[in-house]
Amino acid sequence: MGNVSLLFGGVALFLNSLSLFGKVDLKSAGVFSLLTGLLQTFVATLLVIGAAGDPILTFGYASIYLFAFTYLYVGITFIFGLDGSGVGWFSLFVAIAAFFYAGVSFSSGDWMSGTTWLFWTLLWSMFFIGMGLNRNVDALTARVALVLSWLTLIVPALVGLRFGTAGSSYQLLWSAAAIVTVLYFVYSALKLSPLRRPVQS
Repeated sequence: MGNVSLLFGGVALFLNSLSLFGKVDLKSAGVFSLLTGLLQTFVATLLVIGAAGDPILTFGYASIYLFAFTYLYVGITFIFGLDGSGVGWFSLFVAIAAFFYAGVSFSSGDWMSGTTWLFWTLLWSMFFIGMGLNRNVDALTARVALVLSWLTLIVPALVGLRFGTAGSSYQLLWSAAAIVTVLYFVYSALKLSPLRRPVQS
């Protein structure tokens, strides 16, 4: 059930990245984000209830709410044309929470999960910089969101649903893809220089 949530979360992120590229209408992407947020809220609630108070399981399943409420918030913002600053500052909270989840994953020896959470920390940080601080980082954010929608959500969900993600071959391929992704992000950041503002004469 968790992989189903990840799968649709990946599709929603993919559509949102395309909206940043100007390829998908914001309201259209917002509808799918809203539906995904509702689905993830339902899935997360079922899983948390099923955890029956187990702290480790509850902690893991509760992370789905970070995605669920992000998509709900983004969906409503896109559909009704609201100011995005609220989503931006909410993303700061989610980025901090994601960084905490990354630390927990690394401390338990789960490097793939930890790395994935670091990628998500970066993504939500980009949302905060763009919408919360109103900096012009849409071009870089679009690229980060597009790549991470596949690397950290869609592909792991599809593989997990059919084969599981514990195999050494998958982990090796994912690691290689993660390294290439980091290099691509660094290249994109240097090329686009999104945090620089032109000097006013």
